Amino acid sequence: MLRNALRMTAAAALLFASSAAYADGELHLYNWGDYTNPKLIEKFEQQYNVKVTLDDYDSNDTLLAKVRAGNTGYDVVFPSDYAVQILLGEGFLAKTEPNKMENFKNVDPRWVDVYWDQGRNYSVPWQWGTTGVYALKSLYSGDVNTSAIWLDPPPELVGKINVVPEMGD
Repeated sequence: MLRNALRMTAAAALLFASSAAYADGELHLYNWGDYTNPKLIEKFEQQYNVKVTLDDYDSNDTLLAKVRAGNTGYDVVFPSDYAVQILLGEGFLAKTEPNKMENFKNVDPRWVDVYWDQGRNYSVPWQWGTTGVYALKSLYSGDVNTSAIWLDPPPELVGKINVVPEMGD
């Protein structure tokens, strides 16, 4: 589902893409596992004289639990859409007003007025995608355009199905 697969950040896209970043010291990020290219981190560290520490998580539930526990030390977190709304409602996000930053003009208009952050005062889009279904033709030649493929799998697929471990998906 597109909505649940959206990966939003609290100003990280502008942080990495802006030409006017003023970082010096350390930056602590909390992002989905394998979503941040290590070469991007290296380039950012060199360009802005900052040491980046990147921790990752496997679900919005994990992120929410850690942030709610407090004292995480994270400067930027990368929750999905609905989790941004939860964190905002619970007072965990700082109003950074990325919508007023120079580079915000590059954000596609469809991502500006979103239900979880109208006008983008707390978050910016970074990555998005969809969760889909695929099948190896060598194992299955039937119809893949039905949820029955995993809800009531044919005999040749029993025990050979993998599902994304995110409750929203």
